[in-house]
Amino acid sequence: MIEFDERECIKAKEILAKNQFVTSVWRNNFSPSNVIGNCTNLYRKLNPENCEDFFKKYLEYAKTHKDLPINERGLTEEELVETAKSYYEKCNPYGFNTFLYDMICHIIVETYNGQQMESQFIKYLERLGYSCTKFDGAVDAKYGLDIKVSNENNKSQKPFAVQIKPISFFISNRMDVERDRIRACYKYEDAKNELDIITYYAIYNRNKTNGEITWLRNNAGFSFKINELFQYDKNNIEGTFKRYTLTSNFEKLNI
Repeated sequence: MIEFDERECIKAKEILAKNQFVTSVWRNNFSPSNVIGNCTNLYRKLNPENCEDFFKKYLEYAKTHKDLPINERGLTEEELVETAKSYYEKCNPYGFNTFLYDMICHIIVETYNGQQMESQFIKYLERLGYSCTKFDGAVDAKYGLDIKVSNENNKSQKPFAVQIKPISFFISNRMDVERDRIRACYKYEDAKNELDIITYYAIYNRNKTNGEITWLRNNAGFSFKINELFQYDKNNIEGTFKRYTLTSNFEKLNI
């Protein structure tokens, strides 16, 4: 039986994230929901108490729902090991356990932490009088939308979307993250054109020493327009993309 260890998961991800080839293999071959499950939807279905609880429930749900496609149920323990072996064999510069725990980090730890950040920001928005619902995981994957926000006190204000991102997404110099930033711009434009919804971005930082969460603030509050983060011509996003340097004005949310 695989022993869950959050520190090993984070360590494995930090090791493999430095290798551009490995990160591209993960992204292109093993991150799709039909390979590992729609992790966001599984989190919401399983309602875990912590990362370890999510890991146990994820494996158990897959085991007891093998009639469902992987997209809906995730991986059994045996399938997780076999998929990690395939991941390892495609790359192979490190030991097998590094690839196994990297997978668990992406599937479990990142999903759990991301959902916790969403819940925290929803509390903040609701305190301000907004009504919030979460987008389905498939919509999030396609358009980069986490939270749908409506102003109950001003019905004339159109609903908008919020995407929650760690500060590393905006400051990392890794090429794979740069490609993700460009993809975020495409998703923003697609959401605006196809769903008629504008996306704002909330940016958090997790202190590695004590786990404290703080949020990047601007003059308007804790949400950013895309043109405060990136510059691009929507007719040639990839060819004109540029990211802005962000301040370090982080604060706790008053929730």
